[in-house]
Amino acid sequence: MNIASIQSKVMLCSVTISSWGARRFDDKITEEVEQKHQAKGLGRFNKRLLPEHAPSFKEVVAIGNRIRAYFYSHTLQYDQLAVRLLPTMIYMEFADKMRSLKDEFDLAVQVFLTDYLDLKERARIELNGTFNEADYPSLAVLSEKFGVKMAVLPFPDASQFGVELPDNVLTGLRTEIDQHVLTSIATANSDLVGRLYEAVSQMASRLYASGNVRLDVANNVRELCELLPKLNFSNDPKLTHILEQARTHLAVHTGSDLKLSNALRSQVASKAHEIEGLMAAFMGMTPEPIVEVQDTPQLRLVA
Repeated sequence: MNIASIQSKVMLCSVTISSWGARRFDDKITEEVEQKHQAKGLGRFNKRLLPEHAPSFKEVVAIGNRIRAYFYSHTLQYDQLAVRLLPTMIYMEFADKMRSLKDEFDLAVQVFLTDYLDLKERARIELNGTFNEADYPSLAVLSEKFGVKMAVLPFPDASQFGVELPDNVLTGLRTEIDQHVLTSIATANSDLVGRLYEAVSQMASRLYASGNVRLDVANNVRELCELLPKLNFSNDPKLTHILEQARTHLAVHTGSDLKLSNALRSQVASKAHEIEGLMAAFMGMTPEPIVEVQDTPQLRLVA
């Protein structure tokens, strides 16, 4: 494996989503509960600070969750907290989408800030005696609590590690970096193939189980077969073969196609299980065997 060529095809990426929690620990209520039950350390009472119906705030939270989901689906696992691998092949598409999502988030935050004072007054009524003015930041302070930040850094490169240390120490550190790179690539590839394995396994199970094929099962495999090759920055030949097999034999069929033909369902289910085996071998796993009940070719039982 040519480490130098791989390091030019991937980068480190982190996405930080900041938001106001709209909850606050209330020590007074916590103490009241403890006194009522004559017990200490029962827990911590965290009260919500906004009315139950606060759509503008819920929209901010929902967009934040979408950003987080997009970040995780379009990057790969890396052995460092809050940092993931972003292949350069997908960077432009990723960056454009992140900018678009950030714009949505910022707009939703502005709508919420416009509603904030009204929501606070409604909370004053709903929370009754538990309302505490000190729990609520000013608009100026609150606006600083929201944000989306994306950061990218180069993938570790031992050849560029030129700190002032004795040669023998530096050589050892560079060897460790190269080993870290190889381990990171293996982790990322396992993450990639693991996603497809889960989707293909579910697809095979549904196809063997009955003729009631949900469209989203087939569509999930199709979407992954479109996305995952863009994340295959190492161009591992075994991984490339697996992705090609899934694209050629599984992604070409829609849920509608599979609903209409028993023969096609049986054929695709068999191929899906075969590809499961390839992926299991890649990840060092043993695929689950299938036992077909006589006279019931669509039934899949796990031994």
